[in-house]
Formats: sequence, C-alpha cells, structure tokens
Amino acid sequence: MKKKRIVSCMLVAVMAVGLMSGCGSSTASDSDEEGSVASTESTAAGDSTASGDEQIELTVFHRFSDGASKEFFDEVAEAYMEEHPNVTITMTSADNENYKSEISVKLASNDAPDIYFAWSGVYAENFADGGRVLDLTSYIEEDTEWSDGIFENQWGPFTFDDSIYGVPIIMDGKAFYYNVEIFDELGLEVPETWDEFIDVLEALSETDYIPISLGNVDDWATGHYMTTLNQRMVDADTLAADYALEGDFSDPQYVAALEKLEELIPYFTPDCNATSYDTGISDFITGKAAIYYEQFNQEQYIEPAEFEWSWFDMPDITEGDGDQDELTGAPQGFMVSADTEYPDEAVDFLKYLTSQEVAAQMVEETSMLSCVDGAINEDTANEKVVAMAETIKAASNVNLWLDNATDSELVSVYLADIQKMVGGGMTAEEVMADVQATAAELKEE
Repeated sequence: MKKKRIVSCMLVAVMAVGLMSGCGSSTASDSDEEGSVASTESTAAGDSTASGDEQIELTVFHRFSDGASKEFFDEVAEAYMEEHPNVTITMTSADNENYKSEISVKLASNDAPDIYFAWSGVYAENFADGGRVLDLTSYIEEDTEWSDGIFENQWGPFTFDDSIYGVPIIMDGKAFYYNVEIFDELGLEVPETWDEFIDVLEALSETDYIPISLGNVDDWATGHYMTTLNQRMVDADTLAADYALEGDFSDPQYVAALEKLEELIPYFTPDCNATSYDTGISDFITGKAAIYYEQFNQEQYIEPAEFEWSWFDMPDITEGDGDQDELTGAPQGFMVSADTEYPDEAVDFLKYLTSQEVAAQMVEETSMLSCVDGAINEDTANEKVVAMAETIKAASNVNLWLDNATDSELVSVYLADIQKMVGGGMTAEEVMADVQATAAELKEE
C-alpha cells in the first residue's frame, strides 16, 4: 500500500469537502454518541508540579460530545488541573461524523490539538505515516509501571513499524450473545467448533425462533462477520500483506471464508439486508431470536433482556489457517500531536487518564470498557462486564474490524459485495474477483 498516498488523499479530500466518512463499525454506544461541538476550559488551584511555574496550555479534541462520556472527560480535565495548577486544558469535542472531518482538517493545518482521539488500525496509521503523531515508544518503555498496566494486546493496533503512536483507552470484542433459556429449553450446548455451530443453528431453524438475529441494512454488520471469518481462515502473514495492499487477495481461503458466511445465510433474520440494526438487536432482547453477534461495548443494550443470556466466541474452524484464539475488536485511544510544544505534559495527562483510579471512574460513570487492567471490577461493573474484560485480556491478539484494517476504498467495495452476496446477487468467487481488481488498482496509484 502506498501509505503516503493514503495520507495525502485523506487529508486533502477532507479539506475540500469536510465529509469523510471513516470506520463503518460504528454502533449505538460505542461509536454513535451524537451532539454538537462542545468546549470546556477552566483552571483551579492545587499542588505544584514538577513542571515548576511555567504556564502550560494543552488542547484536547475528542469524539465524545454529549452525555456521561463528555461529562467524564470534562471532569478528568478539571481534576488534572487541580493537581497541576500551572496547566490549563481546553477540552473540545464533536459528534462522531463531524469529528472525523474536523480532526483531519486540524491536522492538515497549523491548528492541531496537542492530544486527539483516534480509532486504531489504518485510521491511526494514516496520521502516523503523515508525520502528524508523536512517537510514544520511549515514554512507554521508560515507564513500564504505567504501560504494563494496560492490557498488552491493546497496544498492537496503535503500533506501526515497531513504534507505538497511541495510548489505548477503550477496548472491545465481538462475540455471539445467546439466550441461555432457549438453549436449555432445546437441550443445546454452546458450540466450540464450526460443525457444532451449524448443528445448533439447524436445531433452532426447526423452531419458531430466529436462529441468528441480523440487521444488515448497513453493510458493516456482515462486514464484522467477514472480519472474523477472514482472520480464522487466512494465514496471518498473508492476511496482513493483503490488507496492507502488498499482496493480491488470491489465497483461496478468502473464498472459503465467504462460503462460511454463505452457510449462515439460511439461519439469519429473513430479508436481513432490509432489516435495521435496531430491529436486529430488538429481536434478540425480546426473545424472538436465539443468537446475536454483537460487540461487548453494546452490553448495556443487551442488559434489558428479561432472560438469562451469555456469549461464546466465533467457533473454531478446523480447516482455517488463522489463529483461532484471536478476538475481533479494536481499541480506541488518544494520540499526541507531533507539533505539540509540551510532549511531556501531554503524555503525563494520558498517564493520568489511564491511571487505575481514573480508568475505574470511566468504567463506572460511562460503561465504556477500559483498557487498564483491573479498572473493570465488581465495584465498577456487573459480573458479565468483568467476565468480558477477562475474555479480551485472554485473547492471543486483537483482530481489527475490516474497515480498521485496510484501505477505505477497498473496504467500500468489499462490504457492498458481501451484502449483495448475502442477498443472493453475487457468488463468493465474484466478490473476491472484485476485491482483487480493486486492490490491484489501488496498488498502481
């Protein structure tokens, strides 16, 4: 992949139209916090700091524009300033879509915030390749008491060319939620292999329950399935090279992964391509559907269900060439501008944000899943969320959403074709032929 080309295209396009779309994995609580641009600035007295009497001004820009999440970040800024009276923090925010365009414009100008939010993977890598981000590797290596407190597998999605450019704040995972009572009613066991999974779905199809609830009117929903199926089926090195546009997507395991998705189509919500996300989740929590593939960060939307529920990971695929112990998801975090006048102070604020006490406060007040080990505990979250954190921690690696992992133009073609395949309009071979052609075109640019 021509990384510099991606950066310049992204920044120039945003400055021209201000409407860049960004990652399609957005869902209700994790990525759709709506609200207008907001700003908070204040100072307070407190103990002196190691920075002495020099007056430090830091600007922070993030995507949490309303509700409990915005209040949390405003409170953290106030608390930090109370402890550091020579530091003034200006905290600004924008809703999701506005953030994506505004941050790119800011970073392409002389108005870069000192600290800014970033999704991991390609989104963050574009900024790193463009020289807009401070390399944080030395800070992380020098203060292992702090950095070791963050789940180890969450650093990887912010690591590019062996350097770390972002501090993970929020983590996530993707799993199959299931109605325990329906499983008990039908004498079904949690499947551990793909064949067992199909057996369970076949048994469910003989009842009045929808085996798997799916709202795919937005094509990212089946894109999440393919994110995991590609990782399970395709060798890790091949997958990484292809996603970086250094390969050609010719491995037959890509077609095999699509065929796995085709096996699930008869068990999805009927006419799922015309079914909304909200309907998909509603069918599960009202007991109409037995299984639902969803993110851990959406647990608060599953919680209202009036039945016992749990979850299981994507079952192992014995013929797959990938690591069956990876977990699909993506951390979100903060980066420091390469142009900041105060890199040490900016990093110190991020250390404060990811301290045990503040991270625990974030979990309790916002329900977001902190990347800090121990922040999610019986005092800050319910037992299911605590177990989810342990599931993420135990994963061998984090498998990034497809639209976090590769070029946005390629993803657009890939997801649209997957949706057509699910609707019966394309074959697996035709989908991959389109993907291969698009990848070849992008490599030539």
